[in-house]
Amino acid sequence: MKKIVTINDIAKIANVSRGTVDRVVNNRGYVAEDKLKLIQKIIEELNFVPNTHGRNLALNKSLTIAMVFQEHSEGDYWEPLINAGKDFNKNYLHLGLKINFYFFDLKNLAAFNEIEKEVFSGNNDAVITTKPQNPTLKAFLKKCLRNKIPFVLVGSSDTKFGALSNVGQDSIQSGRLAGKLINYRQDHNAIYVIFNLFSENNINDNVMNRIKGFKAYFAENNKPKIKVEVMDISIDDPLLIDKIKERINTLNENDGIFIPNSKGHFISQFVDKEKIKRVVGFDLIRDNIDSMKIGKIDFLINQKPYDQAYLGLEILYRYLGTNQKPLDVVLINEEVITSESSF
Repeated sequence: MKKIVTINDIAKIANVSRGTVDRVVNNRGYVAEDKLKLIQKIIEELNFVPNTHGRNLALNKSLTIAMVFQEHSEGDYWEPLINAGKDFNKNYLHLGLKINFYFFDLKNLAAFNEIEKEVFSGNNDAVITTKPQNPTLKAFLKKCLRNKIPFVLVGSSDTKFGALSNVGQDSIQSGRLAGKLINYRQDHNAIYVIFNLFSENNINDNVMNRIKGFKAYFAENNKPKIKVEVMDISIDDPLLIDKIKERINTLNENDGIFIPNSKGHFISQFVDKEKIKRVVGFDLIRDNIDSMKIGKIDFLINQKPYDQAYLGLEILYRYLGTNQKPLDVVLINEEVITSESSF
């Protein structure tokens, strides 16, 4: 009897993961061109036929995943996450899956109670959300655990919240990457200022770890000529702009600026690029891209939020449908963006 070719067989021959082959088979993109061509060639040679009927039988029920994210505007960090949910919903609808979207306002977390009621109403089988940065979201995750609702956290490599899986970057390593970028081919005395704009009600652990990683890069690579200074400034500080301008005006052409969150566009507007040569920021949001295009930002580190959300949804789908237990932490490599990149 002729052996039936499976996705696992193709993955083994191509030396890639099962998930990579699955994305090619279901035409969901996000596969490197060389791997895509190789997998397609193997599929053709082995006359592989996807067993869509078998996958539907494996599920034999409809599934609903709740996406719980911050309210946002077009071009914000959160937009790619939601776009991933919309694409996933479209690609998996024929397999009995549905995505429910819930958005909360960080300035009105009291209204989060209504979201909780809807999430726990019995209409959702799982949750995907971001790493919690305030007590309200942490309490929500504890309720998910009590209600036996599995959840995946994106933007997280921290296992302490009880998530089924955490999808994101190693934020300390991301900080090291920023240090290498800002100091690349530099061999002189310099001051690198980290502008950490924070909200007292929403402390981001990832940002703090990036700062640690940035400092660690210079400590570990014996860079005695470099001085790293951190400016922690509340976004509600009435003297916010004055403090930023005052510190930037003391820097010279050998110095640099690192913004460990998505506020690079805000800080860089006060930078004279004829004077300060290196500005490194985070997140491929529209305002940051615009600042890069006019030369205000030199490097952006992209967290790939779309990829994080799409992979997180795949993890939940496989867990709910076929009981595939994922890794506790799934790391996605950062992407370095320059003005020469295609936007």
